[in-house]
Amino acid sequence: MSSSAAELHGVAPGLALRLALPAGARDVPEEALPAIDVSALAGAAVTLRRGVEADGLSLRAVCVTAPSRHWAIGLEELVLDRASGLVHGALGVTIERWEARPIRAVSHRFEQPFEGTARAGERALALHGRHVLGFAGSERDAALCSVVCLEPAQGAPRCGALLAAAELEGAFVAPPEPDLLVRTIFLAADQPLAVAAALGALAAAAVAVLLARRPRPRP
Repeated sequence: MSSSAAELHGVAPGLALRLALPAGARDVPEEALPAIDVSALAGAAVTLRRGVEADGLSLRAVCVTAPSRHWAIGLEELVLDRASGLVHGALGVTIERWEARPIRAVSHRFEQPFEGTARAGERALALHGRHVLGFAGSERDAALCSVVCLEPAQGAPRCGALLAAAELEGAFVAPPEPDLLVRTIFLAADQPLAVAAALGALAAAAVAVLLARRPRPRP
């Protein structure tokens, strides 16, 4: 497979997504791409929606940034699972099989390849893609990019080369330390009896203080 060009799209402070395009690629107008709704997450923004088509092949890329103040190690599974859900809804095809590979931690970022099969009307399609999640900028915002390629199930494979060339480049930073809320939630999950006892002790102390400060009736 040959590619006609490469594009570099800024998606977060210090980060850019490099895309290789297939020969003869035609742009999909932005208004024709499915909308990505991230309004449920305060501060989140869609920083890239890109689509091209070429001789039965479709390449899609979407990137989202969001504040990471409630981040904690282990949440990458939830984030990438949610990303897969967004991809499902944004492709405009019927997903018949979806297989997500294990998440890999690579130098301050997480990567997860996936593959499957889909159908667009009577056309059987092979699906390949990858999620990349990292952190960028002085605020250590989370940046998530998903690149997906659809091609005819029969015929010479072309998506593999395009996905191998797709890369989130730039200065990744270490993920932020979990804040007090997240640490409390994870502690409660790991040691529920200890947390319950501590909360009970705090509640008893608060009651004692209130009783000590209440007005006493005069004789």
